[in-house]
Amino acid sequence: RTGQRPASSKVRGAARPSSGGGRRPPVNLWPRRIITGLGLLLIIALIVWGIVALVRAVIGAISPDPAPQSSPQSVQSGAVDASGYTLKGGQEATADGLLTNGTQIDIPACLERDIRVSAKASEASSGSAMPVTLTLENRGAVACSTSLANFSLQVSTGDQLVYNSARCEQDQQSSTTLLLRPNGTWTGSLSWDGYVYTDGCTPPAGGASAAAAGTYKVVVTMGGREVGSTVVGVTPAPVPQSGAQSGAQSGAQSGAQPGERRSR
Repeated sequence: RTGQRPASSKVRGAARPSSGGGRRPPVNLWPRRIITGLGLLLIIALIVWGIVALVRAVIGAISPDPAPQSSPQSVQSGAVDASGYTLKGGQEATADGLLTNGTQIDIPACLERDIRVSAKASEASSGSAMPVTLTLENRGAVACSTSLANFSLQVSTGDQLVYNSARCEQDQQSSTTLLLRPNGTWTGSLSWDGYVYTDGCTPPAGGASAAAAGTYKVVVTMGGREVGSTVVGVTPAPVPQSGAQSGAQSGAQSGAQPGERRSR
């Protein structure tokens, strides 16, 4: 038994682990790879953006600037402006009229849609003239011109037309040019003499008769379209007083006697 190592000590020595024999867990490199890849993509994107910006700058420096486009008023001849007027080449609609090439002003004829018309009349006795007050207002944005010749006066009672100035000869006053600035007004008058005419302006055989007492409609037309109207009454003609007639007769007789004596 002497000289032999006990079995128990051999087992203990075999089970003791060595100090340097353990393995380390593997390192995960994917996070580093992802971060590195994103950084490379960002760098590439910045390089591409810089190249595109540089190319655009070079092209912009080489190509000429586009010519500025003028307003449609001055480019398109015959174009209808927002004001409603047809413009020629180089024209522009202004409050003073149609400006051509920035130097010449032309006053156009007023558009019917821009003219507001009001008519007023007071009652008159049978056989007396009835003036109709006419007010014109330019509601457009451009100064324009018109004349009384563009307006007609119609008088009717029921279905009977008793007067129509459009069928009469125009006088010099009707052709006078009227200038209306934007929001400007003009006031004048048209007149009916208070008599009844055939076809609006032709005296019947034996002469025109005075309009009978009653209610009459007075209409103002522009280009054949009604633009203003009013209703007015015609009263009976005043009856001469009997005292005035006798005084006139006695005065005529007393005035005739001296003449008779002188004639003799």
